[in-house]
Order: sequence, then structure tokens, then C-alpha cells
Amino acid sequence: MLSGLNRTAVYGQVCRWLIHDLRNPSQALTLITEIMHEEYGSDEEPPENTIREATRHLVGSIELLDRVLRPPYTPADPGPISVRNVLQFLGALHRTHRSRVALDLTQALAQSLPAVTGVEDHLEHALLNVLMNAVESCAEREDGRIVVTARVIDQCVLLDFADNGSGVAEEMWGRLFEPFATTKADSPFAGLGLAVARDLLKQAGGSVEFEPAKAMGARFVVALRIWR
Repeated sequence: MLSGLNRTAVYGQVCRWLIHDLRNPSQALTLITEIMHEEYGSDEEPPENTIREATRHLVGSIELLDRVLRPPYTPADPGPISVRNVLQFLGALHRTHRSRVALDLTQALAQSLPAVTGVEDHLEHALLNVLMNAVESCAEREDGRIVVTARVIDQCVLLDFADNGSGVAEEMWGRLFEPFATTKADSPFAGLGLAVARDLLKQAGGSVEFEPAKAMGARFVVALRIWR
């Protein structure tokens, strides 16, 4: 029940990002048809380049929208999942948001990570919740930044989501993963993200934990069992 409510809120927000993102290449294609037969200077972008880029953008955004709107999987046995593919999906969604909060996946995507155990839809949903929690925490900063790093320890892949946002009040540390535990009341679904993420990860033997940051911001560590 809580997972369904959270999915409605989170994926509804992501769909709005994508619809907004689709407007730009659509407008470009509309405008370019008006100048296709006009002369352009040597210092101007050739129309065919604009068409090519706008078309590529449209195709990419439509594929993301299709993936987001795909009905969630019915209960299924966990299988092997590529962490890299899921992180690339999160990165692509974040770019459509055009947020001033920077997302750095460089280190995580540079790693050669083993497949992990889970249901792909569940893992995407869980990590998207963790990411959106960090984005919201950084929303008021001009230099908001989220850095995702990866490492392999024992039989797990660990993903660290570290941000330089507003952090977590100490009195909330013990309640972060309780449903509806939040200091924000601007949404009927506020406070569900981390609780749902922990539940979805737990179903495949994974986890997510909060680690107080040494300075500003917050850090969440997601543990995923390596597929055997």
C-alpha cells in the first residue's frame, strides 16, 4: 500500500520532468520547419544538425517516459541486475529535471561492478527515492551537489549517496525510515520515500542506512547483495 502511494507521487513527479523536457526538442522541430528553405550564414548551425539533435533528444526522452510509465512488476523472484544500467537510468532522469543540483555519478559508473540481486523495477524505485530525497535536501543551495560512489565489500555492492544539503536534524536520526516521518508537510506522501526504499531493498536482501555527515549534508549507504 505505502509502496503504491509512494510510486504514484514519485513517478508522477518524474513524468512531469519528462513532459517538460520533451517540449524543447518539439519546439525546435516546429521552428526548424519554418526556416528549412531560408538561407543561413556559415556561422549558423545547419538546420539538419538541429533536426538530428532534436530527434535524438525526443527518442531518448520518449524511451525514458515509456520506462517510467511501465506497470510495476508483479511479485517475482529476484534475479541479476546491472547496477550500471540502473545508475545510468537515474542519471538520465536527473538530467531531464534540469535541476541546479549537480549529480556526480563518475566514480560509480567507472567501476566494474558485479551484478546484484533484486527485481529491476524495485531497485530503480528504491534508488530513485534515495536520490530524490538528496535532491530535495539540496534544493535551497546554489551549489547543491550529490556524489554517488560505489565499492565492493565482501558479498555486497555498496552505493554511497552523499550530498551537501541541509542535513538531517539529530532528533530525526532514529525515525528516518519510519513511514511519514518528516519535517516537511507540503505533500500527503511526504516521508514515505526512505521507508519504501528500505522495504523494497530488504525484499532482495539489501538495505539502506543513514550515516551522519562529518560536515554539512547527509550520507546514505545502500547495500546490494551480489548475485550468485
